[in-house]
This record gives sequence, C-alpha cells and structure tokens, in this order.
Amino acid sequence: MRRLLRRAWAPALPGAAASLSVAAALLSGLAGVPEAEGVFRGSPAAEDSGAVRERIAAAIGSVDSDEFAGLERSLWIGTADSGFSGGGPLYAESPEAPRPAASSIKTSYLVELFTDRANTLGEALPGSAAAAFDSAHPAVSPFDARTQAEIREHLETASAETVGFTMIRGTEVSNAVYNAAANLVTAFLGGPAELTRRIHARHPDFSGIHARRYMLAARDVTGDNEATARSLAAVLASIARGDTPGAAPETIAAMRDILFLEETAHGRHFYKGGSLNSSPITRVLSGFFERPEDLPGRQLVYVAMAEIPGPESVAPGDDRAPEDAGRRLQSYLEALLDRALSPAREWLAAEPPTP
Repeated sequence: MRRLLRRAWAPALPGAAASLSVAAALLSGLAGVPEAEGVFRGSPAAEDSGAVRERIAAAIGSVDSDEFAGLERSLWIGTADSGFSGGGPLYAESPEAPRPAASSIKTSYLVELFTDRANTLGEALPGSAAAAFDSAHPAVSPFDARTQAEIREHLETASAETVGFTMIRGTEVSNAVYNAAANLVTAFLGGPAELTRRIHARHPDFSGIHARRYMLAARDVTGDNEATARSLAAVLASIARGDTPGAAPETIAAMRDILFLEETAHGRHFYKGGSLNSSPITRVLSGFFERPEDLPGRQLVYVAMAEIPGPESVAPGDDRAPEDAGRRLQSYLEALLDRALSPAREWLAAEPPTP
C-alpha cells in the first residue's frame, strides 16, 4: 500500500494521491553485530555513545504502547557510517527480526532496477517486461480488467526512471498503478526469487530483505515480503554515502532524486515508508536526513517497523476497522520516532564532522 505523508509522517491513504509533507527527523543505528566489509564503515567517535543510547531508550520508553496487544517492533537509529566496529550505532532494537516490509522494500527494488538500467534510464523497459502486462501474469492478475488497462496506460511505455519514480513516490497515480510499478520491476528482474537473489548478491548487509510475492498479492500463499531493520538501514546508508555496490555516482544520484522528499529544518529528507492494513497490520518508516555540512557518512539514517496481529489488538476506539487500527499504529510510530530522534540529533550536532 502506498505511503503518503501528512504533517510529520505518512498516514495510510490507500487508493489516493496526496501531497508529500514532512517536518520530522530520524536517525538509525545498530550495535553488537560482527564487523562486515563494505557497506557499513566504522562509525565516528562519539563523546559517549552509551549515554546517547540510554537517552534514546528513555525517550522511546516515554511513548505509551499499552493500547496495542501483541505489538512487535524493530528500530535502527544511527549515522550512515554507523558500522560494526568502533562505537557502533546509536540505538537498535530487534534489528535482525524479519518483519513485513510493505512498500519500504521498494528502496532495494529501486537499487536493482537502476543498476540494471544504468545506461538506459530514459528508455522504456525492453520487450522482456511485456509479459507483465498479460492479464494472467501475477504482476497484474490481482487487478480487474479496468485497472489493468489503467496500469498499461501509465506504465507500458514509461521509462525505467519513470517506473522507479512511480513505485517510490506514487504521486498523481492510483494506488494500483503505484504498486503495479513495483510489480513491473519485479517481473522485469526475474520475479520475486530472482529479485531476492540480486539484492543479496549486491552486498551481504542486504541479506535480511526477501521478496516473496508481487504487491497486492495474497500475503499467505507464497509468503510475505519481509525485511530486517538492519538491512533496510544498510540499503539507505549506502545511498546516503554514495557508495552502493555496483552503482555509478550518477546512478546513485538518480536514486537519491527519487527518494528525496523535502527540505526540512533538519536537512534534506529522503524517505520511503510502507503500510499494510491486512493482518498483521504493518507500518514502516525509513529514510535519512542530510545537512549541508554533513560529510559522507554523517547523514542520519532511521528505520522503524511495527506490526500488530489485527484490529482486535488495539484498545477499543470509535472504529475497530483495520484502517483505524493502522492509523493508530502509524501515530504511535511517528510519536516514538519524533522523541527518539531528538537526542540523536543533539549528539550529531555536538560531534563536529572530521575529514
């Protein structure tokens, strides 16, 4: 389901386009993981990363989650070069737990599409993608005939760059076209299993990401699309630093252009979220902030993932429908991140960049 932003974060607004507006900031980190080569480098020296971690934990603890039964969550807050050595990330909670990724998985799809079509981003996907528009193909079979016609109208001759933009931002198109764009990418790159293989082959730090189904297909047949907070952070951090494996600088710049959301008081915000209102109800917020003074690696990266079994897992309110439960989960996750990122920003501001 498309993620659309309202006020500081994005609420679930299925089937409707909306203006993107964000005023909050986020940061992500990971601790206690063996060092890995590449994507994550050593983190900058912190004055007292343990104290910052405690302040973030206290901020998170101040957000009431009592209205949710069976709540599961993962968090990753740190700088883009928060690594598996040195001080590590600022904060992490269940960073290796696989969780429903919803549309947040599309950031890794964007990496695979743009690296594959690096020299032809302005051209339509070649003929091998045509099968995805066959009404029986799993990329479009979840949609009725009228919606399939709408999908073909928007995507059949669209450039690779436009397809990438559509699946990430989804502005000025329906929710069906937004998700079908990701399905076209999945089909073009060989289907969910092959796309997963490509993602894992790009770097070991991406191995927590698994594409198992086309968008809007049933979540309990071939399995759900899942990711760990750690792996989502790894993909975002590589884009923030500009060293995504196998991607030329101009290709990374094109990906950043699509992920860019808006200028904020905390810097330029690059964002991809995700939401699902079927069980388990899911919300994901992920992205990074980049200030003009930041050197590569000093960008603030964040991933927050939350899920509940269903509407019955939320304390009674005016509406027990899945959409209401999803909105309330969204509000909870937004509040949690707003508080968690404040001490993270203070830490980052107090640590001057070093060459």
